[in-house]
Amino acid sequence: MAKVKGGEPKLANCKPNDVFSALKKIGEFETFEGAKHIKVTHKKTGKSSTIPRHASAINRHLMKGFVDDYLVRDLGYTKEQIYKYLWC
Repeated sequence: MAKVKGGEPKLANCKPNDVFSALKKIGEFETFEGAKHIKVTHKKTGKSSTIPRHASAINRHLMKGFVDDYLVRDLGYTKEQIYKYLWC
């Protein structure tokens, strides 16, 4: 993960295991494994999203959408909370 102007990290192509490791550290998530994707569900709100696990790396635009739309907008986490654990 590289820093860009303004202090917000620029997500590189993250490996699925990096994302799952970060979610475990944040806590409050359950995962359900499918054939090619893993469904991530927030325990308190019940809101869910999916992450591909069949790819060697998750596209940075998909990752940015997961962070911005699901973790920040839907669940109310701050980017600082997420980027504290998400190193990719």
